[in-house]
Amino acid sequence: MKIEVWTDIMCPYCYIGKIHYERALRQFPHADEVKLEWKAFQLNPNLPDKGNGYPVREYLVNSAGYPEEGIDSMFANLKKMADNLGVPFNLPRSVAANTRDAHRLIKLAAEKGLDSLVVGKLGKAYFEDAKDYSDWELLVSIGKEAGLEEEEIRRMLHSEDYLYEIKQDMQEAANLGFDTVPTFLMDRRQAIVGSEPVDLFVKVLHKAYDAWKNRTAKEKELEISKGKSCKADGTCEI
Repeated sequence: MKIEVWTDIMCPYCYIGKIHYERALRQFPHADEVKLEWKAFQLNPNLPDKGNGYPVREYLVNSAGYPEEGIDSMFANLKKMADNLGVPFNLPRSVAANTRDAHRLIKLAAEKGLDSLVVGKLGKAYFEDAKDYSDWELLVSIGKEAGLEEEEIRRMLHSEDYLYEIKQDMQEAANLGFDTVPTFLMDRRQAIVGSEPVDLFVKVLHKAYDAWKNRTAKEKELEISKGKSCKADGTCEI
């Protein structure tokens, strides 16, 4: 069963959602029959790149139009989620930057089956460690930690590799009617939008799997479960 996930590094709910999904998958008896594909989605492709990001609070106020109290409320909500997962929370000190090269690193890693590992390390760098994920030296370090060769990472960064694939992923999301991340699309029949709880992921995994095993010629209407997420205009739910 194929599961496609549209995600962006700068979306904090994407990091939480990935953890929820992976914990649910450990409870799913048919996990060995699941094929996962990560899809790129850039919430703000106009942000600076190559290590020139700026504080996320400044970005949320000046670019996304958040009121200060709204930011504090979102941070409090995310900290509670992080605490429940036992994950360090450093988002108030994090950096908003262009995610293009991070997505390209994920695409490179996918060729060796290392994409999920790289997605997790990038999310940790943003959510837990408050690092600028657009910095090429950080991307090289993360790629090497995941098992990629430094030479192939640097060659990719200095090229235009995977730029077309990123655009295609985003166009596909638009064609499917998605403008929010994270979006977990299971067998093109069940979708979870946002960082829903682990038990809901388990429930939807079972439902999607049963539909996949008993697929008929007649396509069913897509069913969507929605939690906290970030939208295409760069704003995240409070």
